[in-house]
Amino acid sequence: MPKDFIPDYATNVLIPIANPASAQGLLDLASSLCSPVDGELIVLFVALGIDPGRDSRAVAEITPVVEKFAADGFTIRLVTHVSANAARGILDVAREEGADLIVLGLPPPRGGQVALGGVVEAVTATAPADMLVYRAAARTDFERVVVAVDGQLPARVASRMGILIGARYEVPVEAIYVQDPRRPWWEGYGRIAQSLSDLPGQQTVERSVVQAQAWVSGLLSRINDRDLLIVGVSQRSRLERWLYGSVSREMLNHAPGPLVLIRRSTEAPAAGRLARIRNRFNVTLTQVEQEEVIWKSEEMGSATIDYEILMLISAILASLGLLLNSGAVIIGAMLVAPLMQPLIGFSTGIATGRLDLVAKSVSTLVQGVLLVLGISVGIGLLVHGVDFPTPEMLARTSPGLLDAGVALASGAIGGYATARKDIPSALAGVAIAAALVPPLCTGGLFLGAGDVASSARALLLFLTNIVSIVLAGWAVFFWMGMRPRRIEQSRRQQYISLALVTVLMLPVIAILLSISNRESQATLVERRLENLLTPAEVVGLDVLPGDETRVIVTVRSAEGIPSSQVQIA
Repeated sequence: MPKDFIPDYATNVLIPIANPASAQGLLDLASSLCSPVDGELIVLFVALGIDPGRDSRAVAEITPVVEKFAADGFTIRLVTHVSANAARGILDVAREEGADLIVLGLPPPRGGQVALGGVVEAVTATAPADMLVYRAAARTDFERVVVAVDGQLPARVASRMGILIGARYEVPVEAIYVQDPRRPWWEGYGRIAQSLSDLPGQQTVERSVVQAQAWVSGLLSRINDRDLLIVGVSQRSRLERWLYGSVSREMLNHAPGPLVLIRRSTEAPAAGRLARIRNRFNVTLTQVEQEEVIWKSEEMGSATIDYEILMLISAILASLGLLLNSGAVIIGAMLVAPLMQPLIGFSTGIATGRLDLVAKSVSTLVQGVLLVLGISVGIGLLVHGVDFPTPEMLARTSPGLLDAGVALASGAIGGYATARKDIPSALAGVAIAAALVPPLCTGGLFLGAGDVASSARALLLFLTNIVSIVLAGWAVFFWMGMRPRRIEQSRRQQYISLALVTVLMLPVIAILLSISNRESQATLVERRLENLLTPAEVVGLDVLPGDETRVIVTVRSAEGIPSSQVQIA
């Protein structure tokens, strides 16, 4: 669609209702903007789970209003969504339902001040759809729609919505342009004509030019408590200035009648199944949620006594499980290990440019690694002579692309679960421990037994997994919108974060390429040996790189293999 696309009717209109008393007014306004042919009104109540009885009563009060609109012929349904955060619940449902317009309500001014609330701030900052913020007034009805215009695209959008609302309420619509008294009158009317050109129904709109030194005072001088004022804004930064700047405060606090702020989505307008899928996977975190992730990462990045005790227990369990060749015991170690904490803290630090968090997480990680390594080396010194090494240990001395895939998936799960309150963090802990604790303990056991080469291969797998997990976690946080935020240091922090990511990424790419090359070489060797040693079956193959490639192969055959075939192979 063209960049200057002017919406007509919305198809899926989402109306979050927190106060049942506001449901009627919000639905009246939203219904005027919803397509009468294929449009749907989606009334949303976000249950926080704090007081189930209160939530049930609120839904019961909203239901009759929804049923009334359904009886009047509107396609409407009530959706209840449980979430730990109201803003997150609204954003999630907006993406799942493919909403193209979100209608939010603000209460009337009290004591001359409008209480904005954190929900409005969070939703308007990250909404995947067009936004309409409706500030109610003492009077619930209005006799005229007034649109503030300036010839720009936001004013054209506001004008079109003003025409639709005027038609729905059967009230006149007036477009007002405020200009400096030194400018000629015809210039103001030209701006109005520019805002209304080619809009359906624009011939019914009255046009007025107000000459005033200040935009707000000039506009307020022409409206009263029986007017609905509509203002369009184009970008999130401008909307934030509208909501929280001095001009916006004056409008929100002193406009005598109801006020509507309209913001187009910063993304290009789109429709259809692909657009809905794209928006569904756009899970940008709100500012409050980002702060919560940082606070949580600060806590997780600390080397507490609980962290050290859990690492000690997991090291003992994993080492014994490897020696016993017991998958069940190894899984027990995975459940206990808290290595998720410093790694996700590390990912958060590089995503937000928090060098203090990066340093803190690295320090905690190193402490945990040294503790596990020390325990496993000690156990290896004591018991390496009994059934050593076991298949579980050998499985962790041959790093492969599949292991890297497990690590990347673990990091992604860890980052996503940390950012999303509704997902149990234990799931991420299990996944990350699965990719870290066993290879680390394997390296320690081999080191204690004096097998440095096998220990090095296991520790290489461990280090590759660490870097893969951190990078995957960083990618998830970046996808969720986490960036350096302090304006005076943001560019420097971004450069540092990019450098850290690059430093981590290059060795991983080199290792993965080496692993891929070795696996390809092993596959070719295995196929050749199977052809040469037919009917024998190759059951084990180890390619040892060096100046001269050496191959250790284990075969199984029901018949003897002639020595001539072995020599050719």
